[in-house]
Formats: sequence, C-alpha cells, structure tokens
Amino acid sequence: METNILRTHFDHLIQCTENLHLNKRLCKRYKAHYEEIYLYCLEKQIAAFSYQEAASYCSVKCLHRKKYAVKETTKIAYTVARYFENGDFAWKNVTCSKFPLCTAYAELEEKFRQELSQRLSPGTVRTGIVIVRQFLYFLQQADTHDAGNITTDNVLAFVRREAANHKGSMPKLLRTMKKFVCFLRSEGIVDLDVNRFLEKSGRCRRKVLPCLTDDELEAIFAQIERTTDKGRRDYAIFLLAIRTGMRASDIAGLKLADISWMERTIRVVQKKTRVSMQLPLTTDVGNAIADYILHSRPHVDTPYVFLRTLPPFFDTPVTTSLFNTALREYMEAAGIARIGWDGK
Repeated sequence: METNILRTHFDHLIQCTENLHLNKRLCKRYKAHYEEIYLYCLEKQIAAFSYQEAASYCSVKCLHRKKYAVKETTKIAYTVARYFENGDFAWKNVTCSKFPLCTAYAELEEKFRQELSQRLSPGTVRTGIVIVRQFLYFLQQADTHDAGNITTDNVLAFVRREAANHKGSMPKLLRTMKKFVCFLRSEGIVDLDVNRFLEKSGRCRRKVLPCLTDDELEAIFAQIERTTDKGRRDYAIFLLAIRTGMRASDIAGLKLADISWMERTIRVVQKKTRVSMQLPLTTDVGNAIADYILHSRPHVDTPYVFLRTLPPFFDTPVTTSLFNTALREYMEAAGIARIGWDGK
C-alpha cells in the first residue's frame, strides 16, 4: 500500500468537502472524520476503503457516539467508500446502512440499483434499494448467502415480517419485491414465477388530510415582505406552487430556459417521475417570477431561476428544505397552528 497515494485521495476528499462551503465548525468535524478513517486504513493496511469496510468501521465507531456523531461518522464513511468504488465524490444520496452485506450481495444490490436508475428517479431508487438491502440482510441472517438458493418461502417470510412496518405502504413493498425477483430471474439467478405468489395488496386506507383554507393562504401571503429580495423570491415560489401544483423539487430545479414567456407556459421534466409536462404560466405567476428575476435575482451565470439570497451562495439554487423552513416561518407569523403530520 502506497501511503502517499492514500494520503492524496483523502486530501482530495477533504478539499471537495470544503468546496461545499459548509459551516466552518461542521467542516472541521467532517475533516476529523476523514482523518480518523485515513488512520484506520493505515492501521488495517487498507488500500481501498470498500462498502464492506465502511460497514465494519461504523459498527465499531458508532457504538458509543451521540446521535449526531453517528450520522456524521456514517455519512463520511460511505462517502469515502463511494469514492474508492467509482472515483466520484458524491455528497448526497450516499448509502448509509445498518444492514451490512457480504460482497456478493453488495454487488447484486449495486447491479439492481443500476437497473432501476435507468428508468426511475433517484429518490424512488433509494426507497427501493432500502427494501432490497433489508431483504438481502434478512437472507444473510437466515444463512442464505447464495442468491441462487432464494426460494418462494424466503420472499414470503420477509414480506410477512415487514408487513407490520408497511401498514400504509404494502403496495410499495410488494412492487419492489416483484421487481427484484423479476430482476433475479432475468439474470438467470433464480427461476421463480413472481406473479404466482406476489399479488397486489388490498387498497390501504387513506387518511383525509386538511388543507389550508383561502383565509389561511391569504394570511400567509400577507406575511411575505415583497419589497425585499427574499420576499420577492418566496412570493413567486409559493404562488407558483399554488397555481400549478408543482412539487418543491421541481420548483427548486426550475431553469430559466424552462419558461416560455411568449407561449406563457412552463415545461419541466418531473424529478420524481421523470415525466415531461407543460403547465400554463398564469399572469400573476408570470408577473411574480418576472419581478423576482428583474429586481432581486443575483446577477450570476447559473441556469436556475430561484437562488439563495445569502453569500457566498448567490449562484446556488434553493433547496426543498428551504421551502419547508420558509413556510413554517410565515405560518407562525400568521398565527396558523401546525402540528407534525397534520397535512399542512
């Protein structure tokens, strides 16, 4: 193992993390985690920190750490593992799991992930992979370490066990398992007819969620100070959401080129479904977006419409978490009560 080469890799990872412009104190803690993994690699004489090594590392290091430290430790460990696997620095969407898999199952999981990624959004892929990883870990615990030995009983036993955790999402569980078994069949690993033992579940009961009334919406919009940069941006964002029904992720990813001012339309490819859609650009929404672009949007070379207002992030698009924070602030200012999971 070349110590200098290993050091170069970790210096690169540290530099990439610093380039994210995170909070200085947080960045310092992340750097300490990188250094701890580097020393771990030297001690174990590890030339390439794998996902399996990440799982082993976390199982030891996270035993007596506080919750926030466990989250940081796991995030950095799997960021390093992802980097050594394919050479990419990926800060988001890193697999951090408490279900460590053997090498064969980890490779099978990754192959299935690539298969799903060809036609599904990253968020949907992550949800499916979590279920599949739990299933493969379930097999390991049952001493089934060869995917070719998977039986109908294995699949049904897992579904029965997980049913209690999917009271409102059984269709998702069954759909994912059907896709995975079909994948195994297409790869020639198993010969199971999934349609014979995995049928659709009954329709789950849906709770009727309350919506914001017209008076509440009016009170919320009254709290937005439209003479400020932040106010113009937030007003345009929330008005766009109400008039079009666009998801927060699609609004955050909206680009200048997506808006056709002449045709009065907005064209986007939905992040969740990857389906292209065309929406009408109403006069009030168009005016709100134009007011923001002309008077408050930072003059930077970026294709995104809605940007952050605080330096040094002028060229960074807003995030969905920013929407949630802003909405909570305006609701509190308007005196609108909100409790967790109330649908608002």
